Amino acid sequence: MFNRLFLCNINIILLVLMIFSFSSNAQINFDKNSFKSSFVDKMNFDYAVKAYLANNATNASDTLFNWEVISLNQPNEWELQVCTDGECIADPPLNRTHPFILSIGDQEEFKIGWALFEQAGSGLVKVAVTSINYPENKDTVTLEIATLSSLRSVNNNTFIVKPNPISNYMSIDFSNNSSQNIILYDILGNKVLSENVFSGERINTSNLKKGVYILRIVGSSDFSKVIHKN
Repeated sequence: MFNRLFLCNINIILLVLMIFSFSSNAQINFDKNSFKSSFVDKMNFDYAVKAYLANNATNASDTLFNWEVISLNQPNEWELQVCTDGECIADPPLNRTHPFILSIGDQEEFKIGWALFEQAGSGLVKVAVTSINYPENKDTVTLEIATLSSLRSVNNNTFIVKPNPISNYMSIDFSNNSSQNIILYDILGNKVLSENVFSGERINTSNLKKGVYILRIVGSSDFSKVIHKN
């Protein structure tokens, strides 16, 4: 009698483990659910992390998904950016779904972060992914950052952009009247201009769209400045 009860209990345990194993394999999963850094330099153009979502579902029709920002806390000056499925979205609204397709066995890269615009502060964002056909299949990823309490600041005499806002041309005056390597980024972090220029040299910016850009001076110490294009 004891042996039968023992075997019965063993079978129940094995059945539960099999069910749990099956349900685990049927989920979509981020490789990492939480990112945190308290050492972010506000003078960097942006801060971002990459999380990879895997579709381990066993149902062949479980390939349609939505992602959405379900929680967000950030300084007003910062701009949230979520890049996935070949598209970057700036300041995605809370709880607005964005559909995408992820085949079984494949992974999707999620790049999540902020353009900081040289503003100190802290930010917290949570992004959720949910199966459209099977809403019980879902996962989340959270990013939490804070800028350093002691930050290097840009010396206003290091370089001066004229004019700012810029129009079809701009020039940069360097404190030592030298030439410097400059890189210009748009708000999504795309490099739109890279040159070695001399102090006071006229730089053609007529092909740039209206908006906000980050100008970075590259050298032994990197300095950046927010500029606007009218």
